[in-house]
Amino acid sequence: MSLLTKLLGKSGEDRAAKHVERLGYRITERNFRTPMGEIDLIALDGDTIAFIEVKTRTSNAFGTPELAVDPRKQGRMVKAALAYLKRKGLHQMSCRFDVVAISGPEEDQVQLIRNAFEMDRRRY
Repeated sequence: MSLLTKLLGKSGEDRAAKHVERLGYRITERNFRTPMGEIDLIALDGDTIAFIEVKTRTSNAFGTPELAVDPRKQGRMVKAALAYLKRKGLHQMSCRFDVVAISGPEEDQVQLIRNAFEMDRRRY
């Protein structure tokens, strides 16, 4: 991964965190890593834990950012989320998977997609 890509990702995560905080979320973790995968942001939205993937693109030439959250990425997020819930003893809490798609430098190019996908309980 190039330095430019890392900087773009970090900048996108910072913008996403500010965006969801303005919407009332409370960030509890950033860049939660496990051997199974990573979650960019973990936040409380009321009494629900939101596991948030941030995708940043400088243009939509190769598709919108949220399209990069494919089934493989979703599976890694679900496994990381389950590890987080187990580690924190939060099995009974309501949770969901959100995506923040950032497609440019303007504020109106930041989009929160609540409940972007669901965990397939038959797989996990």
